[in-house]
Amino acid sequence: MSIMENGQDKASTLDLLDHCCQLVADTYGKPDSSEWTNSDFVRLSSILYKKTHVQISPNTLKRIFGKIKTDARYYPQKATRDALAQYVGFADWDKFIDTPSRQPVRLVHPDTPPVLLPPADIPVPQLPVRRSRLKSFLLAALALMVIGIAGWRGLLFWQGKETAVTLFCKNPEGGNPHSAVFVLRGFGHVSRLTNDYSIEFGDNDKVQLNGRDSVYSHYYEVPGRYFAVLKKAGTAIDTVPVFLHTSGWTATANMMYDTTRVYPIETPGLFTKGYHSISAPEIARAGVDTNRTFFVNFINAHLTGIDGDNFELLVDVRTSLPRPGVRCSQVRLTIYGDSSNHMVDIMKPGCAHWSKLQFSELHKDGRSEGPDFLGADLTAGGIVGVKVVNRHATLLINGREVYKNTYHKALRQLYGLDIMFAGIGSIRSVQLKDLKTGKRFAGNF
Repeated sequence: MSIMENGQDKASTLDLLDHCCQLVADTYGKPDSSEWTNSDFVRLSSILYKKTHVQISPNTLKRIFGKIKTDARYYPQKATRDALAQYVGFADWDKFIDTPSRQPVRLVHPDTPPVLLPPADIPVPQLPVRRSRLKSFLLAALALMVIGIAGWRGLLFWQGKETAVTLFCKNPEGGNPHSAVFVLRGFGHVSRLTNDYSIEFGDNDKVQLNGRDSVYSHYYEVPGRYFAVLKKAGTAIDTVPVFLHTSGWTATANMMYDTTRVYPIETPGLFTKGYHSISAPEIARAGVDTNRTFFVNFINAHLTGIDGDNFELLVDVRTSLPRPGVRCSQVRLTIYGDSSNHMVDIMKPGCAHWSKLQFSELHKDGRSEGPDFLGADLTAGGIVGVKVVNRHATLLINGREVYKNTYHKALRQLYGLDIMFAGIGSIRSVQLKDLKTGKRFAGNF
């Protein structure tokens, strides 16, 4: 239990917070946080999330560092303090306050080993004022050697250390639609290599770097959680999430082979009083040619507070009857996670070639593996179940276990659901709950 939590020595605790903030500023590379601009807090928020997987908003950081004034000194919650302590090299906040010296780690150069700063209560040894000429010569030679090595390494780093390029999103959250702005960090180091670089935005769209710009915007128009990936020669080198939240359930349609447009459907009262499906006239009024192959996504996206690695989901669905453009009746269920997704694509038997399955980093694709277990006729209705216990995932179709495996990349929190049908499908109920806390999804019905 921390000092603040048991109510003792509040002033001392705030001193510790000030000390930790100074270490954060030193590690960030700008020791005087009073001179930070808004972009510094935005960038630090992104850096902290990448290193600790704890989301601390720029405004919260401003309150912690005193940039936003409050009546009483702002004192963050334990998870936030843990993240700050982890950023400067400690396991958590308790470890930070229990370490007498609390000495920070100073990185002299990205390629050089870390150097520990001496504790404040241990005097730094001082060299004698009078030195022999030999000692002076040796010290000067050593200094020149260190400078030479540092300069050589710095030159190599500057001349194109490709891993120095990172991707950053200035506005990773928004409503629907949302224009996200991406910034390339370290872009200048590799400008001569930019033809090898691209950004895949996570919605089947991508851009090739043009060698001139370090800022790119992308227009997202379907709610959900996306993972924008920076690639070099086809290899991923950095990933950032983008999240478009909704207020309740929404419906959006799109047509096959038309990647330029989506069609939001006005659905007041969706999933209430027996309104469990979108009719063909409603879809047509949104602008969709219902004589062609089309898909409808039902999405409810928000930060659920449900553990993505310990939950149970039951979805009662009825897939589309045969209609123009719909031969392989299909339902795709996507569960949005903090760092990855779960997804199952169930096709009518005989169409398993097109089916896919994903549990975090685990993937199966019908085109290469032919997972017949994903073939099921749900045109008369059926229940798709997903149960995850400590990253051990099980898929059930109509109560029958068809697949199970254990993944390693944790999803952490859930950010909502996307249920997509080819043609006109119906959702009769959704039941999602956290197996540890019992918390239920706000979109259940």
